[in-house]
Amino acid sequence: MRGPAGCFVTVEWWKEAPPDPVPTPSVCLWTGPAAGGGVLLARTGLAGTRRAAVLDEHLTVDADVCADARGLDCADVLRGSRPRPPAEAMRWLAEVGPAGPGCRLAAVPLTGGGWVARGGTDPGVVALPCRVPPEQWLFVSCLHAWLVAGLPLSGMLEARPRITYRPAIP
Repeated sequence: MRGPAGCFVTVEWWKEAPPDPVPTPSVCLWTGPAAGGGVLLARTGLAGTRRAAVLDEHLTVDADVCADARGLDCADVLRGSRPRPPAEAMRWLAEVGPAGPGCRLAAVPLTGGGWVARGGTDPGVVALPCRVPPEQWLFVSCLHAWLVAGLPLSGMLEARPRITYRPAIP
């Protein structure tokens, strides 16, 4: 699932597994006991009138694809879509984000698996060993919601999240 250059994402908080049918495309991040044992469900689009479990709505932008400086400046989340070796990923995060005035998180996938992210109250870059494929870019929106909930990115290491996702229906 290659992500769009930019789109709005809604992240819902569920104490238990979200009811079926889960919208597609979507990513569920099962947080485990570190965050109270719940599920973050990220999906494209705004919540509309169904707001009961909405934790976060934000604009995510793929900095590897977006050529519009205004789009990058407006992003709440900057993500890379091209996996990078660790040293290059660190340089990318230092240069790119979080950059704009409202940007709270930047993340990029690593070539050997995992992701690195920068944002929130953590002073530097956090390496997340989660085996989330780069095309599952909604994972980064779950990280943003994690920050919105007041949890540090480094806490994701203790949470040992489990990820499930549903690709877009062709």
